[in-house]
Amino acid sequence: MQNKSCIYKNRIGKAGELIAKDFMINEGYEFIKNNYRYDRAEADLIFSRGEGKCAEIIFAEVKTRRSKKFGEGEESVDSKKQAQIRKAAEGFLLENEFYRNYQVRLDVIVVYLIGNEKNIVHIPNAFY
Repeated sequence: MQNKSCIYKNRIGKAGELIAKDFMINEGYEFIKNNYRYDRAEADLIFSRGEGKCAEIIFAEVKTRRSKKFGEGEESVDSKKQAQIRKAAEGFLLENEFYRNYQVRLDVIVVYLIGNEKNIVHIPNAFY
């Protein structure tokens, strides 16, 4: 049985992903998929943008925070997490031939839900 802390944390994470998804759509990105899994790797959100040679596919890691007590959200995307996102991106491209010629971008989106305020930090090309 999952404890209440894990359930709460999961709800906050899912809320952050929905906020990040809406943010990206409002910025002109086309939503493709959420919570894509390949092997044991996961990409929180996948978007595309542009056409032809300028077309990009974006794999976004979303971090949701209620405070900055433990640092900035993007700091938690360490090298191990980056490798997992890269693996998910590679898997998605293997399974979805249509996107193979797109430029790949790995972004981090941090959603801060502090008090009644909601702040979003989008870091394009956060890592390679």
